[in-house]
Amino acid sequence: MARGTLTAQMARILSRADECRGFDVLFDHGQKGTDPPDKLGKIVSWFGSEYKLSARLALLDIAVVLHGSRKVFALIEIEETTDKPKVLLGDVLATLLGDRITFQRKRNLEIGPWTTLIVFACSSEGTHQTRIDLLEKQVNQLRSRLSTPNASIGRIVIDTFRDRLELQDRLKRQVAKALLEVE
Repeated sequence: MARGTLTAQMARILSRADECRGFDVLFDHGQKGTDPPDKLGKIVSWFGSEYKLSARLALLDIAVVLHGSRKVFALIEIEETTDKPKVLLGDVLATLLGDRITFQRKRNLEIGPWTTLIVFACSSEGTHQTRIDLLEKQVNQLRSRLSTPNASIGRIVIDTFRDRLELQDRLKRQVAKALLEVE
């Protein structure tokens, strides 16, 4: 399976999910001509006052945004090939250290205490749960000590999956939880 294919599949599933009614699912790694052009593009955490390549800190896979607004309720990164701590911490910290989240270079997205950052990692062994739990706990504590605008994200979830079906189930559950917490 090509890199990002699983991510695009999950975004399409979320787009059709009942819990996402009234929300737009924006995503990267889709297919031009297949996926709606207004939902497909880069989701970037960046710093500074001018969007440029050298200001990019992280590329995220999926954003669940209230329809007709810029308000993000779930930001999602799916690591399809690894559950290494340095990769997961890089995903989280590069997002938190940014000043903004932008979609398609021009649409500034609003994040805040209502936003949940969800990072999923492929773990074929399933033996690293203690390590994942530690990372999740520590980054949530660290987040509250950061002063960057993106650190206003309300909650961070780090979880693993072994296969497509487990990812689909866990992703839908975590997004539903993120959407329920803000109502």
